Amino acid sequence: MSELMVESKQLTKYFNSLLAVDKIDLKIPKGKIYALLGPNGAGKTTTIRMLLGLLKPTSGEVIVNGVNVSVEPKSIRGEIGILPQFSAAYYDLTPMQNINFILELNNIPYDEVKAALGEYFKTLDISYELLNKPFSKLSGGEQRSISFIMAAITNKEFLILDEPTSGLDIARAKYIRSIIKYLVEQQGKTVLLSSHIVSDLEELADYCGILKKGKLIFQGRKEEIINEYAPDSQDFEDAIVNAFGAKTNIAQTFMGGSK
Repeated sequence: MSELMVESKQLTKYFNSLLAVDKIDLKIPKGKIYALLGPNGAGKTTTIRMLLGLLKPTSGEVIVNGVNVSVEPKSIRGEIGILPQFSAAYYDLTPMQNINFILELNNIPYDEVKAALGEYFKTLDISYELLNKPFSKLSGGEQRSISFIMAAITNKEFLILDEPTSGLDIARAKYIRSIIKYLVEQQGKTVLLSSHIVSDLEELADYCGILKKGKLIFQGRKEEIINEYAPDSQDFEDAIVNAFGAKTNIAQTFMGGSK
């Protein structure tokens, strides 16, 4: 059995004459957190959509948990828990109705996850009143918290989390990070993380892949990236900025601010 959750081989995607992803060989180990990094336009979203079977590669292939997604795209879609960058919840339903819908879709009995849901609600300060409001009436941070719960509660082995702490206050962001670590360290899940928030990446990532103009320019443990790109300072943010050869304004755009 492969120790990799994701392995791509020369994965390439053109949109007409535009090369979006250029022969990348991803290797995402099982039971780890892999951060896929890159500025806007680097190819992250296109890569993730190919992993999900939503886009067919122009050439190359991608295998997710033993399934060749390039050949069998539909077979993997129900096997991945997803937190998209923008909420996929139904805005006219309440958070509780959205959660129940996700459970029904995945054939998960409510009683099986009742205790875990209670812990999530308590930890993320989600009240009974909030759970029964229309999703559209929630704040951005509340919507993000509920969307994260909807991804985490599905019991999938592989989670793709796009900007999981975006728009959250300091406390909720801290708790989301602690939940992600728990899911990986205690439940053995694998997480593909995409984020512009340096504190998320520095605290969570075991491995990093750096995309630049569609190319995977580096892949390895977080410590290896630091040693490669910031050997003097041993600073993770310096390593990321140096990897892109970024000027200050570009670095600030990528990082979304400071640590």
